Amino acid sequence: MDIKQIFTKIFDNTAFQRARASAYDSNHPFFKLFNDEIPQSLETIVDSFRSGRQSLFPNPYSFPASIGRGTLADIFWFGILDRQITDDPQKGIYVVYLVSYDGKSIYLSLIQAINGAIRNAVECQETIRRLKAARRGLIEIIENRLAGASLDYANDFTKGAIDLSIDDGGNFFTAQAYQEAVLYSKKYSCDNVPSEDELREDLRKMLKIYGQYRLAVRQQ
Repeated sequence: MDIKQIFTKIFDNTAFQRARASAYDSNHPFFKLFNDEIPQSLETIVDSFRSGRQSLFPNPYSFPASIGRGTLADIFWFGILDRQITDDPQKGIYVVYLVSYDGKSIYLSLIQAINGAIRNAVECQETIRRLKAARRGLIEIIENRLAGASLDYANDFTKGAIDLSIDDGGNFFTAQAYQEAVLYSKKYSCDNVPSEDELREDLRKMLKIYGQYRLAVRQQ
């Protein structure tokens, strides 16, 4: 399954709204999609980016995805974690596709981990404060690396917060934090999904940015 096919399944409004309205159920088609099909497909796609000496070594990434753990999450997601940086989506920085609450948008993002459950508004605001404070410095570190390597990948992405279409009146604490945790992103809308070639090139560039962050961490 390619990236566009993944998007097509998620952007199926009937299937998405049915998943959103249902209780958490390991037999639901979206559970299988996020827990089995998407990780396997992403691993194959990312493997196709590797060439030469890279192909001689094991894939350095893991490919978690989730619609929730025990209860249905407000934001469905699937990600790519560099094991040299983190092996846990609750820690570090990683690449992730975030699905908006209404199921009409997907953001390819480089994101800071939220670092644990957010149980109330006070914890949410403190988490957002921390994420915002860290965001500028992390972007600066990455862009210094990109400039030093004469790479312009960051110019293809938007910096900073995104909009996951959450209800301002709800207790979407984790979703609010996700919005502010993003360093770089590109938005895809259900009514204007680009070609598979463009989707893959966007992902390849985001992984290059991620790689520059890894190199910056090594030098610290």
